[in-house]
Amino acid sequence: MVGPFHRPAMMLALGLLASAGVIDRGASAQAPATGESRPAPPDYALPGEETPKPFVPAQPRTVAEQKRVEALRFYAEARALEDRRQFSDAIKVLDKAAEADPESVPILRRLARLNFALGRDEAAVGFAKRAIAAEPSDDATLGLLIAHYKNDLAAAEEVLKGVAANPKLDKDSAGALLVEFELGKIRAATGRFDEASAAFARLLDALDEAPGVRFSPAERRKILGTDEGQTYLEFGKVFLAAKKPDLAIRAFRRGLVYAPDDAVLILLLAKTYQEAGQGDEALAFIEKFLKRQPRGRESYDLFIDILVMLKREAEILPQLEKFAAADPKNIPLRYLLAERYRLAGRNEKADAVYRTILAEQQDTQKFAALFPVLVQEKKTEDLLRLLVSAVARLRRIEALQPSLEALIADAEYTDKVIDTGIAMISSRPPTLEPREGWGVLATLAMMAKRTDKMIALQRWQVERAPNPQSYRELVTTLFEAAKYPEAAEALTEMLGKFPEERNGQNLIYLAQIQVLGGKGEEALPAIREALRREANDPEIMRNGALLLNMAGQPEEAIDLIRSALRNEPASPDLNESLGRILTRIGRNDEAIAFYKELLEKYPNSDEIGRIAHSGLSIVYTNLGDMAKGEAELELLFARDPDDPGLNNDLGYLYADQGKNLEKAEAMIRKAIAEEPENSAYLDSLGWVLFKRGKYAEAKDPLEKAAAMPRGEDATIQDHLGDVYFQLHDNDKARSAWERAQTLASQSKPPDKRLPEIVKKLQSLRQIEATPRPTPGETP
Repeated sequence: MVGPFHRPAMMLALGLLASAGVIDRGASAQAPATGESRPAPPDYALPGEETPKPFVPAQPRTVAEQKRVEALRFYAEARALEDRRQFSDAIKVLDKAAEADPESVPILRRLARLNFALGRDEAAVGFAKRAIAAEPSDDATLGLLIAHYKNDLAAAEEVLKGVAANPKLDKDSAGALLVEFELGKIRAATGRFDEASAAFARLLDALDEAPGVRFSPAERRKILGTDEGQTYLEFGKVFLAAKKPDLAIRAFRRGLVYAPDDAVLILLLAKTYQEAGQGDEALAFIEKFLKRQPRGRESYDLFIDILVMLKREAEILPQLEKFAAADPKNIPLRYLLAERYRLAGRNEKADAVYRTILAEQQDTQKFAALFPVLVQEKKTEDLLRLLVSAVARLRRIEALQPSLEALIADAEYTDKVIDTGIAMISSRPPTLEPREGWGVLATLAMMAKRTDKMIALQRWQVERAPNPQSYRELVTTLFEAAKYPEAAEALTEMLGKFPEERNGQNLIYLAQIQVLGGKGEEALPAIREALRREANDPEIMRNGALLLNMAGQPEEAIDLIRSALRNEPASPDLNESLGRILTRIGRNDEAIAFYKELLEKYPNSDEIGRIAHSGLSIVYTNLGDMAKGEAELELLFARDPDDPGLNNDLGYLYADQGKNLEKAEAMIRKAIAEEPENSAYLDSLGWVLFKRGKYAEAKDPLEKAAAMPRGEDATIQDHLGDVYFQLHDNDKARSAWERAQTLASQSKPPDKRLPEIVKKLQSLRQIEATPRPTPGETP
């Protein structure tokens, strides 16, 4: 039950409402007079009481103060929206806050953070720059900007330089030092070590000035980070790069204050003192480091160098013996001891150490310790025996992957290892176990992409134990290396030795190799034999027809495809092959009619539609009707804009005409992202870059395309010649165009670009050495 109000409480409540403007005690309770907008509220004053007067502040708010109050209200509302994860709404409210108080750093900072979080980088950068312009010591917002520009160091440096030049920044503050630190890191990352070292030297001076007085521990952590020792280590590395060893020593020693047991700091101090000629200091630090029994031999080599500097060579062997005895698992150290024995003329002791080490290798860990030593010492036969022994014990070569990757980084030595291994497995008797030795060598050749070495190994295998599989592996490697005559010879040899392998598939493979090797006439018997053996196989018929056309027998090819189509009229592969042959031999009208007929027959087949529209585009383009060619591809592209082939084909067509070049480049790059090793796509990229005048950039993708087995293409070589010419490398341009001329003339029928290539070569011969071509033109 609700009781009656007490009179004093009731009066207080009414008074509060009146002061808030909710009621007006001085107004009449009667109805409003004519023309008044609203009735006056009733007067609740008791008899004898004065009516309260409206509240009027003694000092009314200014417009600016009122705007700040509004901004604060909007800011609070935005933070509440953030708590509910309504970030877009929060940004809208913060925009209103920024309109009310455009100089408020908290508002600008919040807008920058939220816009970055939502990926609205352009807006975020604008707000962040306004925030640090108003408050240059705002390291949180500065950190957001630096993170945004992590891949654009030049832009990050400009931002930092702007902050450093801001008159509002206290040059002696922790914020100013933080800016100096970030500038130094950027300059070091871009190889400007002198500038970076100057910045870091100023930091050292400031941080060493009355430690704990000028900067609080929190401010020092803001500058140096949470790992002060690591920061001083980085300072020292930059000083070394700038050839300022005194500053490096100072930085390293400061780092040891925070990380007294840091091995890297101790070792670098030893090395820096040694390089500075301060042998006693260097020895003190290297001895401290060696107490840790470090892995490897590098630190022991430094120890030896320091003893030599101090003319204390007599101590080297006794000290190494002591170290090796204390750390018998350190294989590199024991190898170093064996080397020093040999240098001292104590060969028996050296050989004893070597034999013991090789006998102990029984697991991956021990192998990993010995392997780099043998590589460094170039003990190739021991290295190979170790590899074969490890494979035999571990039963899988994958365990050795890290060591093999380290080996193939030295291309010249990798070749020596493989050649030595082939000699060892080929000797009589073999000095390396043949089967596992071959596996190790083949793995090395494959990892190092040494095709010539792989071919040598596969030939060895074919000679040692000929069988269809070893022949197939050899033929495949030769084919992928575009060594077509050798591949054809090896496959012919296999078919002769193993008659059961003489089937349609292998015969078509032989014919393909012969055609690609420019031996079309020699390919005809193999094609026809394959067709006789497997007359009803549609795949054999299709491939046979394509090869017949390439071998100069287009009519026979067309008859064969039409015969196959009678059995499978809707076959996409057969229809595509027939259209391709008709186009290739210049029967354009017939090809157009054929493709249009396909569209009428199979209106609901996406695959047939793709073949027909793509084919029509090629025919129209060959006829010079670029608009129709584009229209066919654009129709397909509208249906499937993510298809890499369509992106490449349409992008190339745009590029070839010099239109929509920026869009064309984006489309071609999209195709390459899907198939980065596609030589046709790389050629398209090079061509669109050429058309955009980016000649230096165009060279790399074209050279990569030309180096691929399928790079033996007149178009790729022609484009590469154009690029070389614009880069004023006439010798390379001539070589590429001559290769393009050869390939274009060998094509059946000859490539339509042949006359243009010949003209370029003729013009190139007439160009004098001094005059240079106008950019964008070819001869």
